[in-house]
Amino acid sequence: MKIHVFATILALFPFTRTEDIAKEFGISVGTVKHMAKVCRVKKDESFRSEINRRNGQIYARKAAKRRKRREKRAVKLWNEGASREEIAMKMRISKYTVYKYLKSTNNNQ
Repeated sequence: MKIHVFATILALFPFTRTEDIAKEFGISVGTVKHMAKVCRVKKDESFRSEINRRNGQIYARKAAKRRKRREKRAVKLWNEGASREEIAMKMRISKYTVYKYLKSTNNNQ
């Protein structure tokens, strides 16, 4: 690898996704990370906070979807005649959570 390519990669590293750098230069992500580690180059703090914010938003959306699915399953079991205790045991959640799920679906209907 030429020295100017090496320097370019290290200059891009603090402000660019590692995957994008690797793809652009045709090297592995591990190689890019190793180069940065050897040269003690780290991601910029504002860049990291932006990435963490995006990742948090993604996690929150996925968590909301999971909660909706669990809520629907609890209601389905309730409609099939299962008690709150049985639903809690089958879904491995607390009885209070089952109560909240059933209460929220009654309010929405």
